[in-house]
Amino acid sequence: MRKGNTTKVSTTLVVLLMGFSLVACGSTAPEIQPSVNNTKESSPVPEQQTEERNVIEAEGILTGWADPHTVEIRVKDQAMSFQVEEEMQKSLDDIDDEDSVRFKYVERSVDASTKQLVLTGITKIGSPAKDNSGAGEEDAVTSDRPKTSELEVTVEGITEKRPAALAQAEGYSFYILEPMAFDAKEHELTMKVNPAYKVGIEKLPADFNLDNLKMNAKEELSKTGEVKQVTGEQLSSGPMKDARLFMMSQNEKKTQYVIVKELDGNGFIFHVNAPVGEPSEGFLPMVYASVNTIMNE
Repeated sequence: MRKGNTTKVSTTLVVLLMGFSLVACGSTAPEIQPSVNNTKESSPVPEQQTEERNVIEAEGILTGWADPHTVEIRVKDQAMSFQVEEEMQKSLDDIDDEDSVRFKYVERSVDASTKQLVLTGITKIGSPAKDNSGAGEEDAVTSDRPKTSELEVTVEGITEKRPAALAQAEGYSFYILEPMAFDAKEHELTMKVNPAYKVGIEKLPADFNLDNLKMNAKEELSKTGEVKQVTGEQLSSGPMKDARLFMMSQNEKKTQYVIVKELDGNGFIFHVNAPVGEPSEGFLPMVYASVNTIMNE
């Protein structure tokens, strides 16, 4: 009886040990599975990286900041908004409103139907000292005046100093701002982004007749609309307060001005054409700042 009991106990122990072994083996198998799931979760990442690698290059005119993280650039007369991340903001420190710029950006998906344009690089185009004179050659400017200067410009109530370059034509010289170009042969100052914004400059003889100029101006302006003469009192607080004559007319497409002013002891007449559009906000302030620097040569 004792021997038989011993055999039964041994058999029972063997069975129990085998059972524990099977349970132990079964419990270790699932540990391999999580690595497969991790691979699936990381797969969308390359798609986002591929999207942001599609860098787009363009040129335009910097309009200004819409908010602390959004800058507006005008591209072919169309205003576009770009997100500016923190590391990019320093790149805009030396670029002023209405400067010509070359820039890079990427399109970033916010959701299925919305994309953000994110600025990735931006540089100012050209140097005022070389690009604005309009003469085509640096040695065309023979004036003794400094080749560069800074002009105060007031746009929408904000006054700031902007770099300007010396330009020269027959009989006079003056400073012009970066968004402008000057044709010395035609005596014409224009906006680079849209040459329809222009100023014809004419140096008057010493014995000019103001009444005759007024009559001619009225005839010229009447083709655009009703002619109005701005009084000295209305001009008293502005940059053209010393103008001998200031007349204007306008319609739904443009505003035109004829201005006569004495500068550096000589009379000048300015024929200004300002189409209706976004650039018109900064056009006249820049024109006034420039022509007020005219000196005889």
